[in-house]
Amino acid sequence: MDYIPDKFAQDSNTPEGLKLWDILTREANIARMETASDLGQPALKPMEDILLAEMGPVITDHRMKQMAGHMVRQIMEERGFVHDASDIKIASTPFYKASRYRRKDADGHPVLHIFRDSGDTKQLALTGSRDSTGLPAPTGKQWSYYNTVSSPLKASVGYGFDLVDAAKIVEEQGHLLHRRERILRATTR
Repeated sequence: MDYIPDKFAQDSNTPEGLKLWDILTREANIARMETASDLGQPALKPMEDILLAEMGPVITDHRMKQMAGHMVRQIMEERGFVHDASDIKIASTPFYKASRYRRKDADGHPVLHIFRDSGDTKQLALTGSRDSTGLPAPTGKQWSYYNTVSSPLKASVGYGFDLVDAAKIVEEQGHLLHRRERILRATTR
């Protein structure tokens, strides 16, 4: 895979730019970024220590960090991921914020975003976007973004709802409230 530098053409041809691309395209590092993405984390998160160790202080330069994000987007899209969200806080060094990616669903499954009620964490609200403005008032103070689900198996086993049926309701009503009950309960003897 070749890097398409666009606005980073000048920076990408420097020794530091070439080294950055080399580091990010190593199979082990791509696996790290894919795993972070599968876990709902920014792809650059597991790369921080590696980039600091191999690049040194140059990776803390704002332009280098931007180019790293630009490179990661091309790598992830080449591997079948799509951009999910920008400016996810990492609050670390060298990256304060980074983008998150999710797998492009080849089977055409819907993608739902899950919010949790801060007053009752078993109460979930499902929407078609990361925007909670159309949700009814929560029991607690607010709806907190919780996760994205596009796997029918994860929706069914992990959250207790049918993904396709839930997506139809969300499309019609804008949201779906769902209560995730505990599967195992403590027993008394």
